[in-house]
Amino acid sequence: MSNITKSSKGQRQIPGTEGKSKISEKKSNLLAIATTNVISVPPTMSIIEGVEMMSKHSFRRLPITDPGNKKLLGIVTITDVINMMGGGSRYNLVTKRHKGSLLSALNDEIRAIASEKVDCLTPATSIQDAICLLVESGHGSFPITNPDNTIAGIVTEYDIMRMLANTVSDLTVDEIMTKRPKVVAPNVPISHVTKQMVDHDYRRLPVVKDDLLIGMITATDIMGYIGGGKVFSNMNTGSVDEVLNLPVRELMAATNIRTMTPGKRIDEVAREMLEFGIGAFPVIDNGKLTGIVTEFDLVKALAEDM
Repeated sequence: MSNITKSSKGQRQIPGTEGKSKISEKKSNLLAIATTNVISVPPTMSIIEGVEMMSKHSFRRLPITDPGNKKLLGIVTITDVINMMGGGSRYNLVTKRHKGSLLSALNDEIRAIASEKVDCLTPATSIQDAICLLVESGHGSFPITNPDNTIAGIVTEYDIMRMLANTVSDLTVDEIMTKRPKVVAPNVPISHVTKQMVDHDYRRLPVVKDDLLIGMITATDIMGYIGGGKVFSNMNTGSVDEVLNLPVRELMAATNIRTMTPGKRIDEVAREMLEFGIGAFPVIDNGKLTGIVTEFDLVKALAEDM
């Protein structure tokens, strides 16, 4: 288990922020902005129990700890769940170990899909360093561990954005958004979406028909389909193909899609994202999808304005 700590030569500054940090000394303590009441699970918990917990609490990650000494053993993320659902190497758990039976695979132990090698911060890590590492790595979160490898907290890009939301920025959405994002049609199978998400590190994909945005398919939608139990009511054979062959329109969030305009200031966008509790906005210009702006995009851009 590796610990990422502050450089012995001093704080690692985000390029362009030297000498102009607006983070007060009062807020320089990483644990002050992190979640410290962290829910963790034992490695023997079933995958379905873990996914149900993640879905119920809207977690994107779930630390795995030793039930005796509470030391961190690994972590399961929403990406690991998508990976298991046809997105990547964890799909082998279903196809090989459980002969294509999703029901059987979901009852396997959660450590079967967990990542054991976890980069961690320490309570002494500065907020500036945490932001720098999050931006450099592209990770959505870092566990914070004590010297004995027990969990002190977890800091996410949402926590960072909440802290940075009052930063004033002249940047607009069109300057930081992903232009011409990858999209999917409503009739493509879920297997296509899970593969795209894992291969390109996406958490969501716009669903487009006849050049018009009709919905979003997110990793949370797919996890919620499993964790909320709907997958079992719609399953006849227990085969993973029954789920992976479903068209996107069956799972996507298609109502009340909140969108953004390209000329809006990013600090205003960050506050709206926090208000509505969502991780991304499709960007619409003249009625057409021209981009997507995410939580990570905002954290990266606002941090450079600190």
